[in-house]
Amino acid sequence: MRRGLLLLAILPFASPAHAGSEDFSTFSVYTQQEDDESLLDRVLTRPTHEREREWERVPQGLTTSQGCLTSGTWVIDTRLKARAPIGRRASFGLDVRDQESDRFAVQYFDFSFRFPGRFGTPGFVFRPLFDKSRQDLGVFWEAGEETASAVARVTFTFEDTFNNFWAFRQSRVGNDSEPYERHPYEPAFWVRVRHPGFGYEAGGQWLTASRIRFDSESGAGPTPRATLWGALGFASVEAAVAGFELEASGENRQALSRATLKGSLDYGGDFRRQWLIETVARRAFGGATVDGPARAARALSAGKAPAADRRRAFGGATVAEARWIYQEATERSDPPYASRRLATVDRLLQLEARRGFGNWSLRAGVLHDRITVGESGDPLQGFDTRIESRGFFGLGLRMGSATLDVVEGFELDPEPYDVWGVHDKAFLHFQTRF
Repeated sequence: MRRGLLLLAILPFASPAHAGSEDFSTFSVYTQQEDDESLLDRVLTRPTHEREREWERVPQGLTTSQGCLTSGTWVIDTRLKARAPIGRRASFGLDVRDQESDRFAVQYFDFSFRFPGRFGTPGFVFRPLFDKSRQDLGVFWEAGEETASAVARVTFTFEDTFNNFWAFRQSRVGNDSEPYERHPYEPAFWVRVRHPGFGYEAGGQWLTASRIRFDSESGAGPTPRATLWGALGFASVEAAVAGFELEASGENRQALSRATLKGSLDYGGDFRRQWLIETVARRAFGGATVDGPARAARALSAGKAPAADRRRAFGGATVAEARWIYQEATERSDPPYASRRLATVDRLLQLEARRGFGNWSLRAGVLHDRITVGESGDPLQGFDTRIESRGFFGLGLRMGSATLDVVEGFELDPEPYDVWGVHDKAFLHFQTRF
């Protein structure tokens, strides 16, 4: 009870991963138009519900989801976590986050140090990068173990710590000098609670507005400057009702970049925002409860799975799932950025069934996305208002402490480009614990 009250108390202030300015500086809506099936691709790149729940309980391991975006681009979502004791109670952690897609791209190697105490776990994290001016330093406080049913974290990150901050003067980026005139900070919070039949998760991060000066462009007239601001929030809730597992979630990501040209006092802006609402209804058949496969997967990940749990997770249970996603995205920009406006709306329906057979599992389903596009200004490579439909078939295999899932997509509607037979795109997910 006391722990639950503590978690609720910190909820307004507290991220499953330590954030960075690159989450916003690389975020784009324009680039998502290069892939006519962007949302479909990102949905199929996700691991299944059972794999996600298993990952939450893995103290250290690797998970990677990858797949096709276009004929020339590949989406990657890889996370690694490792922990080692460095004293009676203190511990060292390594967290790797490599996410590259048409939405944004980040590559982080975070070294963290935790010092558990009577009132939670304080710690700090260091993120090294080749350019010293881009290296980050953050401090955090945690309540609960990372793999516990209730956990929360508050983080405060000093973005680009060594760039013109306090007595430090490491402002080089590449071969140029880009000192801050207004330094960025990033507070963040994250909380997750999982109980049988009920759970919720929420988090957010805020990148304060910064202003940077480009000394490499100095000379006659005003020196070019650029600013960046960003915000991200997400939340989800799930509950077991009448034999069904129901989920509702939402996310909002937005960023604003502004810049001047040499000799100008006027800032041009690039504002982008993307938000979505997602609902899921899931039911298990064949004698399993709605959260049976996920609960058994957690036991497997902890190495405490008897034969009955193994059969429950991967044999004899059929899971049917329906998903609805409504997503809106907007980007508008003015010189020195491209002068254009873009607005898109996705309405995606996914129907899927999964069944286990011993160490093997099968999944099959369909996706249907109705996409509305409005565009003006400079021409943008992309696609107009359309409907995208896809069927898919997947095969999963558990190999000891590792799982491998592959998914093959096939076209259900005509495309304006060559398609090999009915093959559309392929995806894979690999996960293991150490």
